[in-house]
Amino acid sequence: MRGSLLMTSAMATFNISDAITKAVSAEMNFGQVMMVRGLAIVLIAALALHQGALRPLRALMIIPVVLRVAGEVGGTILLLAAIVNLPPANATAIIQVLPLAITLGAALRFGESVGWRRWLAISGL
Repeated sequence: MRGSLLMTSAMATFNISDAITKAVSAEMNFGQVMMVRGLAIVLIAALALHQGALRPLRALMIIPVVLRVAGEVGGTILLLAAIVNLPPANATAIIQVLPLAITLGAALRFGESVGWRRWLAISGL
């Protein structure tokens, strides 16, 4: 019960954040919107530093990690562009289909094992 309440709260928070982003995008340019949304990273980094969870940068400078960071940055920019330029329902639908698209890509490109339930979800039946 507690887990589902936390997940529901987290999803509500994401939707509220996206709605606020959509509302202020009429008054702020895209760079300002990205900067304000990026301020959360500072808070997360401070919490990680406080808990001793940060690794040295040298340990993170490997090709897979650099590629992942580049993908995350590109994905964030595209997500914010979608939130600003699309109706909220369309942006939310895109966000919700991403795990299925990633699973399909991993199965086709890397040969990852995918069970019948996931294939059924990917097919849209």
